[in-house]
Amino acid sequence: MKISDRIKAICGAVTSGETVADIGTDHAYVPLILYKNNISPHVIMCDISADSLSKARKSFSDAEIDMPDSSFRVGDGIDVIEKEEVDTLIIAGLGGVTIVDILSKDIDKLQSFRKLILQPRNNSGPLRCFLFRYGFDIARDKLVKEGKFSCEVIVAIRTPDIKSNNDPSYERELPYEDSHIRWRYPEGIINNEASVVRRRLNHAIDNHIEEIDNLRRAYIDQSDRIRMLELELKYLYDLLGEING
Repeated sequence: MKISDRIKAICGAVTSGETVADIGTDHAYVPLILYKNNISPHVIMCDISADSLSKARKSFSDAEIDMPDSSFRVGDGIDVIEKEEVDTLIIAGLGGVTIVDILSKDIDKLQSFRKLILQPRNNSGPLRCFLFRYGFDIARDKLVKEGKFSCEVIVAIRTPDIKSNNDPSYERELPYEDSHIRWRYPEGIINNEASVVRRRLNHAIDNHIEEIDNLRRAYIDQSDRIRMLELELKYLYDLLGEING
């Protein structure tokens, strides 16, 4: 089994001794690595159908590891995980909005887990905003190479005030608007390999410049949108400047 940098980053975010549930587990490579290397003493693999989950069962049987049936669960999202059953939830390879949909179905259950390791394929901004609103702080934003592209691995830790508040409807006030560029490109991304960050920021900068140029040629007034994009562009250039020194 070839282990990609993406899978390595997800596994590396799990602390030794933590119990784990992998939602949408597919081939269950992450739980297999965690269990086989004695990092996680208990792993749960969840997928939407028995056919999908059969790939996870095969991965463990091929590794000659016998797991109880209760470790393999057919179901939608976190529905098949009990409240406080594991320390850490992993959801990887889905869109950010889809991950929000999964987590938002039961906020009370969500807030019973200590750590979330999430790898959105897109729309990471709405996901970070959702996490902050419902009491999870981003402990690490990791960018890793994946072919010609890069992917994000978000590690979020439950804040202590969730437990002390003891309110299922608990929400935090956002530090800035939910559409703010900081949700999409947090300052923490500069703490990654410089070449990967540069590529991601340059791509965003090019897209902003292209959109601004197109809006300036529009028949209707787009000055408000252009002004917002120019502010975002300055922010992106500032991040890039920190990388370049």
